[in-house]
Amino acid sequence: MTLNKRLPFIFCLIFIPPPLYAAETTSVSSINVLGMNLIQADITSVRSQLWSIGGYLQAKDSIKQHNYDKFFPWSTMRDSYYILFRYNHAGKVTSVKQLYRPYSIEHNNRRTAITTREVARALIQKLGAPSKIKTKGWGGSLGYRAYIWQDDKMTITVDREGGEKLGNIFVQYTVKVHDPYEV
Repeated sequence: MTLNKRLPFIFCLIFIPPPLYAAETTSVSSINVLGMNLIQADITSVRSQLWSIGGYLQAKDSIKQHNYDKFFPWSTMRDSYYILFRYNHAGKVTSVKQLYRPYSIEHNNRRTAITTREVARALIQKLGAPSKIKTKGWGGSLGYRAYIWQDDKMTITVDREGGEKLGNIFVQYTVKVHDPYEV
């Protein structure tokens, strides 16, 4: 073959983009949220971890509550409105929800709203391909994709509030091991 016939093939080999789902796959249950393993975390460890990290303001109505904590980031994680921790009566974490702001992802100054794919991309790099990808949207509204990773101990969901394209994006970590009604 002459060089002219091999040249497009060589360019294809050089400029092939890496696959979207290529990652060091770790298990879903071993992922850390704000430096905490959610399966082992309880109410005292969550509060002490977030106060030691700094940059989070606890909602006044959740200070004396035993079933949830709501933290507002004011100097760290500026891409989020709040982080909500839910506990069972034994004090173990049952779920964590991080609600994203619509127009900010790590110093990106564009004027279009973020998408679930952009938020899920960071998790794809850590966890690999999602277990499920659902296309959502109802009543003639615009469609979007929700991403779900799960194993026998934990489920991670990237979705939008209200199930519609214009809702704010959230990431919810649900711990299956802890019964939400355990006393």
